[in-house]
Amino acid sequence: MTNEDLTRTMDTSDKWIRDHTGIRERRYAPDDIDTSDLGVIAVSEALKDAGVAPNDVDVLICATSTPDRLVPSTASYIANKMELRATAFDIGAACTGFIYGLAVAEGLMHTQGHETIVVCAADKFSRVIDPKDRANSILFGDAAGAAVLTPERPVAGLEILDLHLSCTNRGADLVRIPIGGHFEMEGRAVKPIALPDLINTVTVTLERNRLALSDLRGFVCHQANLRLIETLADHLGVEEHQHWHDVEMFANRGAASVVTAFCSGLDRNAGDFVDGDLFLLTAFGAGFTNGSALLRWVGPGSA
Repeated sequence: MTNEDLTRTMDTSDKWIRDHTGIRERRYAPDDIDTSDLGVIAVSEALKDAGVAPNDVDVLICATSTPDRLVPSTASYIANKMELRATAFDIGAACTGFIYGLAVAEGLMHTQGHETIVVCAADKFSRVIDPKDRANSILFGDAAGAAVLTPERPVAGLEILDLHLSCTNRGADLVRIPIGGHFEMEGRAVKPIALPDLINTVTVTLERNRLALSDLRGFVCHQANLRLIETLADHLGVEEHQHWHDVEMFANRGAASVVTAFCSGLDRNAGDFVDGDLFLLTAFGAGFTNGSALLRWVGPGSA
């Protein structure tokens, strides 16, 4: 769905949208595709890439703000459609949901002994946005991403070094989806909260791991809009070659934003990683939730 497509139904222009958000396109799933259907695709691909059989999944966590139904969980629908025997439940942490999901998964592995957990982030915002809402509807698209977690250090792939979670718990009603209603956001009031929270979670994560921004191979922020993440990158001192983003082509995908943008970066740079490369994922969402995940690349043959 290009900006030009949107001009046919609302009073806006491609130039205005690009100037204010940096977004050129976004993807909308067909009407007969649910959030869980997007999740099934992402989970299936993740399991295939990891070489894990569906029957080996102990827990399935789905982070979403656009569930198929209020009850049951979207994770339950994904598990049912894939015939998984996994314990399945949702996380409602808005756009920080994937990072919260990683933390929950890590905790379950350590305390409950689970061997294989899938964290999925899926959102279908096209069904909750008001097409007449020029300020907000231009920002969103649909997507899903997933990661397979196990307790052991991978032979090759990624390992979690640190996770930081926080929640401001003020201004919660500035971003909302009323039951049966459309997505609503008071964007100008959100930015003064979002930027300090994002800066804080990045700073805390780096400082407690004794790292600087220059140590990162890749920095991936929640893909809210290009202008916001450019402001954040400039403030933090993120170099262009470190800054992975694809909001221009895919817009804000809610909880799926940070994981799909990260996967896109991994695909673009495939074959160019060395053992020890560091990546920082950070996000901010309604509530207001925020958090960061510090990941390290494990090269084949590393100790």
